[in-house]
Amino acid sequence: MFRRVLSIMLPVVVVTASQAVASAPASAGAYGCSGSQVGSWAVPLRDMVTGGTYYRSDIKLFYDASTGWNCAVLAKRPGQARYGERTPMAIHLWNSRLTDDNVKNNKDSDSGRFKYYAGPVRVYGKNLCMYINALHGDHTGPGSGYNGQRQVLGVACG
Repeated sequence: MFRRVLSIMLPVVVVTASQAVASAPASAGAYGCSGSQVGSWAVPLRDMVTGGTYYRSDIKLFYDASTGWNCAVLAKRPGQARYGERTPMAIHLWNSRLTDDNVKNNKDSDSGRFKYYAGPVRVYGKNLCMYINALHGDHTGPGSGYNGQRQVLGVACG
């Protein structure tokens, strides 16, 4: 009896454990960033048929105190539909000095069709607030239409 229960339960435990590992948040280095994660925000997508909201990606913001740089990505959620498939994604990151000093260190962006994440984008951020705009399209066909967007304004301030 014990062997039968074990033979049934073992595959369930293995699958559950592998799903937990696959969905665990990745470190900054996994995305080409450094530092510690200082924020994460889900990007809502709108179902074009029902008008409902669902989630398949998250903005992840990292800060490296030793350098003063922020780094952000728009990462798809493992296990969700379209994970590993090329879909339109874009992430824009800028700091509070952008309007005064429009230089590369104050803004960065990445857009295209990605399998796992858009970015990394890097902006200098010591003693500055960060602003993020992320867009996600949930289709694999042609075009770059987005049915999801999230703006995060004035975060991780100095």
